[in-house]
Amino acid sequence: MNSIVNAGETGAFTQLSASAPAAAAVPAPEPVLEKGRAPAGLRLVRSIQSKYWERIECWQDTARPFALEPMLEKSRHETPEIISAFGGNKPATSNFLLHYGPKWKTNTGKIVMLVHGASDNANRAWATPAILLGDASKPGLLKALEDKGHRVFAVTFPHKHGNLFYEAQYLADALEIVSSQARGGATLVGHSAGGLVARMYVSNFVPAGNWTHYRGDVERLITIAAPHRGQDFAFRHPEFNYYFMKDELAANAPMSWDKVLAYGMWKDTFEFSIYSDNFPMQQQVLYNWTGRFPMKPTAPDSYTTLHGGQGLMSHSLGIDNAIARGGNFMNAFRGFPVPAELPVTVIAGTRQDIENVPQTEKDGPSDGLVFVESAGHTADLTHPARKEPIQKLLVNENHVTITFSPEMLKLVTGLVK
Repeated sequence: MNSIVNAGETGAFTQLSASAPAAAAVPAPEPVLEKGRAPAGLRLVRSIQSKYWERIECWQDTARPFALEPMLEKSRHETPEIISAFGGNKPATSNFLLHYGPKWKTNTGKIVMLVHGASDNANRAWATPAILLGDASKPGLLKALEDKGHRVFAVTFPHKHGNLFYEAQYLADALEIVSSQARGGATLVGHSAGGLVARMYVSNFVPAGNWTHYRGDVERLITIAAPHRGQDFAFRHPEFNYYFMKDELAANAPMSWDKVLAYGMWKDTFEFSIYSDNFPMQQQVLYNWTGRFPMKPTAPDSYTTLHGGQGLMSHSLGIDNAIARGGNFMNAFRGFPVPAELPVTVIAGTRQDIENVPQTEKDGPSDGLVFVESAGHTADLTHPARKEPIQKLLVNENHVTITFSPEMLKLVTGLVK
């Protein structure tokens, strides 16, 4: 039976994990690469058969200084096939999965690399996306792109809320492996936080040290519901903290309260909060939108939640504290535009209601989670030398359906050219 977990960048809706049987791992073969060996610093850990892909490979990056990323017990991967590929539900920080589309060898079209968002994986995001609505039979972008003759690949990250700099490195590694086996530049398609990861790679937004810089191996960038100017859902909707502090829901979304008054007693919830080391991505994507879309004063402990301090029923360290813990990521990202010559399309959804979700983002125009102004933000992506404007598309979809509705499958496949 499918298990229910919180999903999305803030856990504002529930997600059903794919119920495919666990695939049997097979001994990791020597990679059959065009250059005859694995790229330097990368090691093939294992390869498994897949229900949806030609195969899934687990790779280890041995060249980068990855630090251990802690995660909550319920923030671990739950999809059996993903667990089998990683070799467990708590992968090493240096490991990532590379998924090969069933027709990657026979198709001759564009190379497309799909990048999923927070609390997700490539199986759910691209092979069975409608499982979010209880239907695993509807195809996703994997099939739609392959039906158009394209060669499709995807990544799965080890941590559901991992450091975005690490995820950009996994993407760079995956592209290097693919380039050893399939010729041509790639089209990057990223959903939600995955769109930020794809943008980071092409924009050369990397930490100091031994991290991979952009190699010019991308032909086109397409982002779908990516919070290009960040988001603040966890802080502007503090009522969700009550759901997140419950044992069955505290896993896949961060609280904005580090202490909660529950049943007359104060409970320390720091480990479940956005201030802990369990949610680095959530700290990085934060941006305070209250100057543009004011927070409702009727929200529980609205002032102290946003600014920090002791409220009637909670204690918060405040959004500025969380942003600082994320290294003021969104502000720093503004200084790294996309290369001027790279075609870019940003897609933003405008439908706020999400099926089976009682409350979504309605403080301003949004897709139910990310403000339209954030997903459709192009100023920070635009290089001064750019001649072709960045294409911005608004679609009548929410944060969930924006990757797999029939209209979106037609739209996105039409953009890959």
